[in-house]
Amino acid sequence: MDTVVLKPLPENATSQEKLWRSAVKSMTAGAAGAALTNPLDVIRNEMFKTNLGLTDTMKHLHSEIGWDFLVRGMGKNLIAVAIPVGSTIFFTDALIQFSFLQRQREQ
Repeated sequence: MDTVVLKPLPENATSQEKLWRSAVKSMTAGAAGAALTNPLDVIRNEMFKTNLGLTDTMKHLHSEIGWDFLVRGMGKNLIAVAIPVGSTIFFTDALIQFSFLQRQREQ
């Protein structure tokens, strides 16, 4: 698998280049956030189901399915979390860029 490294954009980067970079950063952030918080979601949901404390829930999950509980439901979580979060970051960045360009044109 190739590693994607984002280099600093040149001063004269086009709006399209900036938007592509923003899209890559946004989707990466959304996927990373979803992957990192997935184990916490699994533990929280299990705590609600079993009415156990944190350590007892983790022991219960580990005894039931081993350390695989840390990635249980990851695919669904990536879809449910990464896409909305990545989209929110991207559209916010795009609107900020658009607003900045509008202010530059007005001056």
